[in-house]
Amino acid sequence: MALDLDKLDLSAVDSLVTLKAEQDQLGERLKAMAARREQVSAAVFARVHDDYRQRFDELAQQATPLKVAAGVVYRALKEELESLEAAVATAATDREEIEFRHSLGEFDAAGLKERLAVVEKRLGAQGTRREAAMALKARFLAVVSSEAELDCDDGDTARLTAMAAPDGHSATVIAVPVAAPQGDYSATIVAAPVVAPPPPPAAVATMPSVTLAAGAPPAQTLASSAAAGKPLKARNPDATVVFRQGRLEPRNGDAGSVVQTLGLKPVSIGADGACDVQLAVAGVSKKHVEISMTRAGFQVRDVAGSKIVKVNGETISEKVLVDGDTLSVGSAQFGFRLM
Repeated sequence: MALDLDKLDLSAVDSLVTLKAEQDQLGERLKAMAARREQVSAAVFARVHDDYRQRFDELAQQATPLKVAAGVVYRALKEELESLEAAVATAATDREEIEFRHSLGEFDAAGLKERLAVVEKRLGAQGTRREAAMALKARFLAVVSSEAELDCDDGDTARLTAMAAPDGHSATVIAVPVAAPQGDYSATIVAAPVVAPPPPPAAVATMPSVTLAAGAPPAQTLASSAAAGKPLKARNPDATVVFRQGRLEPRNGDAGSVVQTLGLKPVSIGADGACDVQLAVAGVSKKHVEISMTRAGFQVRDVAGSKIVKVNGETISEKVLVDGDTLSVGSAQFGFRLM
């Protein structure tokens, strides 16, 4: 059944328009601050920067559920657009076939005109609908930094099976916004259990009696469980993995002014226009850096091997980013944050 383009719920998109406008304004102010850092005291700079940063984080939190809602509608719209593209291509092929059959003498000029009229009518209707769908798609893309924010199934249905566990098992990844306590950015990736057939009976491992010190961390309870004769639960290699999205925020003028969202799809940084983040600074190759999601978190890799990629001032070839890290590619500086 064709999607009713006139009845799409665009409320989330409309709300994101307002949020993104303020985010863009804050991004421009942060960029301007970097250029004027020497004009004020460190204390004033820090206060203003922290104020803008806090507001930016608040806006990002408000935008997260809206992007999830917008993503559901966007993916339905995208499927409809793909269907329309296929229908237009089929109609064009039909027209070519009719003209070819006419050239072979299968029917006369009147038959040609009649058949072409049917195809042209179909093409016209599909073309008009396609234009309307493209206009709607543009509205969705205007409120995000990249299509990946809407297109990577940020709700409970998103799956990625490309990540293999060390023992050959596959890990399912669900990209969902995870709300963390204020200031707690430690859990980049959280393993969640999945339903699986029970394993065959196995011998229960036992351990010598262990006395735990007062205030011992929860991790030691595994040992005490084993000491009590309880079976140790092995980590499920087929576990579903839930991760929090991240973002790269420009810290100076060389890094541009666009905040890049990090998700399931790898993000490239380089001088080439095809890169997700394009830089025009000395020493940067066409494709210089790639950031991808791994089981350990977001990993940055110097694919050019240039020795000008740094994290917190340290030259790296590859490294897993931690919330608050500063990534430098030549003279361009970015801040990494978890959402």
